[in-house]
Amino acid sequence: MAFPYQCLVARSETSPDSHSWILVGASGSKLVTQSSNGATSVWPQEESNVMDDHNDEQEPPGKRIKLSPPKEQKANFSSLVLSSDGKHLVGVTGEDKCIRVFQVGSGSCLQQLSERCMSRRPSSITLTDDDTTILCADKFGDVYALPLLPSPDEERPATPVVAEPAEEKVEGKEFTPSATVLTVHSGRNRKTLEEQLKKKAKGLLKTKEAITFKHDLLLGHVSMLTDLAYVRMHGRGYIITADRDEHIRISRGPPQAHIIEGFCFGHQEFISRLCLTKSGFLISGGGDAQLRVWDFLKFKLLATFPIRDTALAYLKARPELSPLGEDEANFKVAVSGIWAVRSSSDDVNEVLVACEGIPALFVFNLEPSSSGTCIPLQGNPLDVAFVQLSQGSWTAIVAIDNIHKPCSTTETRDDKDAPRLQHFSRPIPTGSQWHEDTSLREVLGSFAKEGSKLGVEGADAGATETSSPKSAGDKALRDILYNVENLRKRPGAED
Repeated sequence: MAFPYQCLVARSETSPDSHSWILVGASGSKLVTQSSNGATSVWPQEESNVMDDHNDEQEPPGKRIKLSPPKEQKANFSSLVLSSDGKHLVGVTGEDKCIRVFQVGSGSCLQQLSERCMSRRPSSITLTDDDTTILCADKFGDVYALPLLPSPDEERPATPVVAEPAEEKVEGKEFTPSATVLTVHSGRNRKTLEEQLKKKAKGLLKTKEAITFKHDLLLGHVSMLTDLAYVRMHGRGYIITADRDEHIRISRGPPQAHIIEGFCFGHQEFISRLCLTKSGFLISGGGDAQLRVWDFLKFKLLATFPIRDTALAYLKARPELSPLGEDEANFKVAVSGIWAVRSSSDDVNEVLVACEGIPALFVFNLEPSSSGTCIPLQGNPLDVAFVQLSQGSWTAIVAIDNIHKPCSTTETRDDKDAPRLQHFSRPIPTGSQWHEDTSLREVLGSFAKEGSKLGVEGADAGATETSSPKSAGDKALRDILYNVENLRKRPGAED
């Protein structure tokens, strides 16, 4: 069974005579690219070694052993960003905390140019408007700036280490808990002590390698950063950051990122996604019942949209998906994606919104009196990308979870032929309804078949290729596809 596409990015280029585009998807640890001319490529390319018997004359000619590449822990992509000119792709792999930069060559082939491992796992990345700098937010609340294309002159020397005598040299130091059973007085501290004792049982700590590449600290929060955006308006750049503690901060862009312009306050739950529209509005969403629309330069709330009520109405109209019953009052949503709808018109302010574990996209037109509409899907949405197929016409490509049942993040599907992609378009003029467009199904046929295979690599490497993912192996898969609801603070967590 093929691994879903957890990330999608695309870029379109139009001219009076032609329309070209490129689509990149991350399926587990693999990247798949396809261009409008039909060329498809996969990174990394699969390799297989064939070892011949050294004594070919004495052994039968058919005595050949095919060796597969040695199994290793492969890092899965958690984020992708494509440069505005389409020449470079930036990807983050979560397990090894690496930021990888690829060159997009002819035939949509990817060539890795650099691999830089951060000290802490990146939670979000973006590029500045001139495509020269990567902005990286991490789970400890810091934002760093890295050059897109590092040069050897910018490498920083590692901190010198004094050599120790051979008999005294050790690889690490023993971890000692900072608390004991006599100093713990709360449930939360008890859990912390238990984790520290488990850490001590693992033995010596590994010494961290020094970071030698250029990375400049720009700003920091006191909470986990969940999303990051960059925009240039009125000749000045702005970094917009969101965290788990309901804060949206507006900071100046480099080299004045230490200057805080202000905050957008109003969320009561975590913020998971930020989205900037073409006209300059900021849309934020997370664990709250509403989406919020901001004039972020004035730190002013312009409107709210009832994402929870819209999702609840959709589920009530389709009880076969998820019978709510008495849990309706406790129903909550976790926004996993907000995408500004691409259009040839500058006055279009429409967004598509996905909620974790709900098989639909919700459409909101950012007008004060508008209400949300739904696009039903055949599975839970994971990401959305837009390509332009003709003048003024854009198509939304939706990555679908083909492993788990619709409306569930834990139960696996019974059908093995669930689609990994769905395509939707909307006729001109803007305002008409979205409808499923099957014209791209054949064009993207090879793209839909490529990617990682469950049981071969990725989250379920312990199973066979034909087996369905079950509890133990499936947890790693769920952690890759569904991690937004985990940001919600549990009642009593501070006790």
